[in-house]
Amino acid sequence: MNDYEIKNNISKNLTKYMEEKNINNKELATILNVSESTVGKWLLKKSVPRMGIIEQISNYFNIEKSDLIEDKSNLSNIPGVIPVKKIIKIPILGHIQCGSPVMSVENYEGYFPADPDIINSDFCLYADGDSMIDAGIHEGDLVFFKQTPQVENGTIAAVFVDDTTTLKRFYKKENQIILQPENKSYSPIIINLDESTNIRILGEMVGMYVNGSK
Repeated sequence: MNDYEIKNNISKNLTKYMEEKNINNKELATILNVSESTVGKWLLKKSVPRMGIIEQISNYFNIEKSDLIEDKSNLSNIPGVIPVKKIIKIPILGHIQCGSPVMSVENYEGYFPADPDIINSDFCLYADGDSMIDAGIHEGDLVFFKQTPQVENGTIAAVFVDDTTTLKRFYKKENQIILQPENKSYSPIIINLDESTNIRILGEMVGMYVNGSK
């Protein structure tokens, strides 16, 4: 799915859900704590909401994230179509480095179909590098995350560091953040919180799909 298709689907689906709920741009903007012009850009196919906002929209309308992003054709009224068990589609947002942090392009690369009873995650990323191999994470594996701004010490997490992203075991000790690899060939990334480093947790690892080509 390309950028135009995503913008078009979000515009069409959001318009439908707003009409069903009988709310306008201003009311939705207030609910989501964004500007009215931002909502207008989504509806005019000029931009797309961030993942956190997509989750807020989904929660408000009581829909799946895929209901907002995918091209949803109503098949329920077509004769001969048999309903099947619902499968959720987890957005694939690109690649995450298992090594030194590198730029991560937060862009939709497709979706991973999953049974909601098996895995509860908000997004997934392909693993690059080998610094997490002792945790069983290898190049090309698809790693699933639950979106959260905080994790407990020892949790494997996707972390932004100065606009770069990396996959490491997260520790916070007094005035330091330690991003610990799971490969003895790599040293931990140590960040002093009194410095002007921009650090943000994207999500906690909740599962993995092993690359079958290995």
